[in-house]
Amino acid sequence: MNLPLNMICPSHGIIWDQDPGAIVRQYLEWADAYQENQITIVYDTMWNSTRQMAQAIARGIESADPDVKLKLMNAAKDDKNDILTEIFSSKAVLVGSPTINYGISHAIAGLLEMIRGLRFKKKKAAAFGSYGWSGEGPKQIHDHLQKSGFEMVSDPLGILWNPDRDTVADCEAFGRQFAMAAAGSTAETTGRQLSGN
Repeated sequence: MNLPLNMICPSHGIIWDQDPGAIVRQYLEWADAYQENQITIVYDTMWNSTRQMAQAIARGIESADPDVKLKLMNAAKDDKNDILTEIFSSKAVLVGSPTINYGISHAIAGLLEMIRGLRFKKKKAAAFGSYGWSGEGPKQIHDHLQKSGFEMVSDPLGILWNPDRDTVADCEAFGRQFAMAAAGSTAETTGRQLSGN
């Protein structure tokens, strides 16, 4: 910006007294829909059904795009700031939760609210989750991500009970299709409610 900067002193944070233009340039890059060749999968789980889905989706992504950096994070265990940092760095994100009391887990709900406030730009997304009875969770995640500005590349994927061999294969296919969509392919993933054992 051709300003004679000698120092940047924010009200909180690091004081930049050496090459302050470097942080200005970096900030402009971060603020301009920043992304790396990375996909982040964030999930919460009750009885490991949604975890198994996340792992199967991850295998599908890795088989379709071995060069993509993949992060698999548990919203109930991993630090929220670390999760948000990985989402910031990603070109695409998948979020999964079991359906609990006609909704989603509190760990995912809280994270989605934080995501909404950060207003990420030009990132693709999809939702998934397991359920026992009603199955609203994945659709609620889908709607929240869409309202937060993400480009939704598929309908949400829901699996009844624990994934069996067939539904694990469906999750892997979902991951492969998501990887292609994240890479810019016109193939669209098709999510749906699936029955398991």
